Amino acid sequence: MDISAAMLDVAVEREVEGDVMQGDLGQGVPYRPGSFDGAISISALQWLCNADQKDHNPPKRLFKFFSTLYASLSRGSRAVFQFYPENSAQVELITQQSMRAGFTGGLVVDYPNSARAKKLYLVLSTGGVNPTLPRGLDGTGSDRAVERYA
Repeated sequence: MDISAAMLDVAVEREVEGDVMQGDLGQGVPYRPGSFDGAISISALQWLCNADQKDHNPPKRLFKFFSTLYASLSRGSRAVFQFYPENSAQVELITQQSMRAGFTGGLVVDYPNSARAKKLYLVLSTGGVNPTLPRGLDGTGSDRAVERYA
């Protein structure tokens, strides 16, 4: 699912597996309850923090996305989002709206001390599974603590 028809055309040209669908995540995901056992997203969440149009309200768009995603996932599912926030306020807004929609989980940070390699993941659960978050990578080969927002 992507808002950009051009990006979907690239996916079709590259013969990706599965179906493609054009849609705005800020308007929610249009799937029946319990349709999926998991969800993965790379570099989409931060765009819901922007007010690109007059009627765009980032907290409402994020809540609509997370609440409809929560409904479309079966209980015990996980959703993982890699995202690139502009600032800590965006991290907080995204995390708050996901928890408000019913998810549990938190933030996992890979390479927290690197400006280039740092990656943020929001790891969410619909319940029914072990709520333990994976540990982020730190480049030393040792485990480290995980930031939690639950």
